[in-house]
Amino acid sequence: MILSVMLALAGLSPASDSILVRVERQLRAQEARLIAFRRDIHQHPEVSLQEKRTAGKVAERLKELGLEVRTGVGGHGVVAFIRGAKPGPLVAYRADMDAVPSNDPDPVEFKSLTPGVRHICGHDLHTTIGVAIAEGLAAQRKDLPGSIMLIFQPAEERVLGAKAMLADGVFGKEKPVAIYGVHTAPLNVGQLGTRPGPMMAAIDAIRITVSGNGNKTVIADSIVRHINALSTLTLQDALRDAGGQDMPVEALMASAVARPGEGRGLTIQGQISSASANARAAARRELQGYVAGLHPPGVDVQLKFEERFASGVSNDARLMERANTVIRGTLGDESVVTVPVAPPVFSEDYGFFTDQVPGVFWFLGVSNPAKGTVGMPHSPGYVADEGAILVAARAMTAVLLDRLNR
Repeated sequence: MILSVMLALAGLSPASDSILVRVERQLRAQEARLIAFRRDIHQHPEVSLQEKRTAGKVAERLKELGLEVRTGVGGHGVVAFIRGAKPGPLVAYRADMDAVPSNDPDPVEFKSLTPGVRHICGHDLHTTIGVAIAEGLAAQRKDLPGSIMLIFQPAEERVLGAKAMLADGVFGKEKPVAIYGVHTAPLNVGQLGTRPGPMMAAIDAIRITVSGNGNKTVIADSIVRHINALSTLTLQDALRDAGGQDMPVEALMASAVARPGEGRGLTIQGQISSASANARAAARRELQGYVAGLHPPGVDVQLKFEERFASGVSNDARLMERANTVIRGTLGDESVVTVPVAPPVFSEDYGFFTDQVPGVFWFLGVSNPAKGTVGMPHSPGYVADEGAILVAARAMTAVLLDRLNR
């Protein structure tokens, strides 16, 4: 009764109320199986572009559920459709699958069996949550007003997977009206955090070639120092000139390193990271001006930028507000929190999908103070509370159903 009232307040129809109740019952019945699925993936982690086993496990389970499944999309990407029997829109959910190199000891009982590779970013949970959504909704197809596209993405850690799937036509034949996703974070389990607009940094890639017969090393060292110093520049005047608001210094991060290039030349590779497009643009203009002002005898300097090498994350404010209302109606008033913009060191390629369709992204709490575990992605002691699997599956299922009903 309480759930029905909360869902009514969230604006969900009686039909989706009924579906959600049945889905939650199914998820609880399958929780042990889902945890076992997650642990299997955790024990067999695969780095970017090598997610063959993980993708195979995902595709196998989705086919067992009777879903329409495409494999090999943009590499090892998997796409599945939960086709509703009633007319309605197509809505997408994205999960990434790859692990990262790590030689640190795995602090859980179900340790990684692959030397030098671990799931310390939570993609094993992301993948399992996508499978959980399928587990819950596959049996409800006759009542679904529309369809759900589940996107299991490879190579997020190398910022290659989203672009590869889009280039391979993931939205070519059928384009969803919205897309949603989550990423584990050191919030407490049971919480989801998000914010309207920019949420995670985009990254501009820098490539500078230094060639010629002059003193290339001195010039390259000067450029590297200048790029690394961009993080400490206020840039307020440049931002105001660009029509942007004042940004704190920590909203921008820049770094670079010089390496041997072609022939006797040097290549400087670096990046500028910020969730603020204005901050990145201001830093880029400042660097371009610095390089243009260099006139070293016998040395040629060529600067190239790749804007949004990593897309970052920016949320659709209206979609976010509606989705957060639905999540609070499903999990409780304290389940959704507003988070600050993530530090520029953290980025994502999810934004390449939201370049095509509007979307919302959440940080999923996986920390458990009672157990003394902190789910800080990419930290050596990363541990994720597995209770977060059902938290996210319930929340995202409710959001997806609500969007179908609208």
